[in-house]
Amino acid sequence: MSLLGCGAGVGVLRAAEVGLPATEAGRGVAAGRDVLADRKGFGGRLSRSELLDLLGEGKDVSGANLAGISLVGLDLSGAVLRGADLSDADLTRANLGRAVLQEARLTGACLSLANLADADLRQCRMERAVLQEADLRRVRMLWVDMRSADARLANLTEADLRGARLSNADFRHAVLSGANLGEALLWDTHLEKAILQETRLVGADMTRAHFAGAILWRADLTRANVIDADFNGVDLRQTNITREQLIRAGSLHGAQYQGDESLRLRLLRSLSPKKR
Repeated sequence: MSLLGCGAGVGVLRAAEVGLPATEAGRGVAAGRDVLADRKGFGGRLSRSELLDLLGEGKDVSGANLAGISLVGLDLSGAVLRGADLSDADLTRANLGRAVLQEARLTGACLSLANLADADLRQCRMERAVLQEADLRRVRMLWVDMRSADARLANLTEADLRGARLSNADFRHAVLSGANLGEALLWDTHLEKAILQETRLVGADMTRAHFAGAILWRADLTRANVIDADFNGVDLRQTNITREQLIRAGSLHGAQYQGDESLRLRLLRSLSPKKR
């Protein structure tokens, strides 16, 4: 069942199918750049029609001010939006597959049901962004800032999230199989019932993270900080995690560990010295 928390979805439309006025034959690439340069010079935002006109001509709109714009359902696959300001934009159901959004600002943007497969989102600002049920397969999200983002039911299979800031984000029921979250910051992050099969969490800081009911089959938690993390009901028998790590976990109720040692681990934890 959909959990969408922003804009109503519509079918995907191509930029060339939105009925824009015909572009003058002699306008050319330089004129298209002039439109963007003029807007930058005055700090103004590109309108929807101006943006789609430029994209329809294959223009690079890196650095454009698109804050608050509505691009619901549009096909923006392969668009170059490097460093663009898309804060509070509505990109519900938009197709951004293979788009270049490196260092773009997507704070508070709505990307529910959007296709971002194979997109470049490195170093993006995505605090409080809504990505419910979004397709983020194989996306490059190194050093992205997704604090307090809502990515419930999103598909992040094989996504690269190394060094990402994911504190307080919501990944409940999301798929992160084969994803790389090495050195990621996951303070208070919600991952209940998420699928993290063969996910790399090497060196990640998962302080107070919530994993209740999650699947961590063959996940690698080498050197991960799991202080006060909640592993209620998690099968950890095939997870790369040490007893020393689990002694510091917050809750292991119903969890299973190699050799069915969960009960002994809980006893060890209750008798262990005060956690550092």
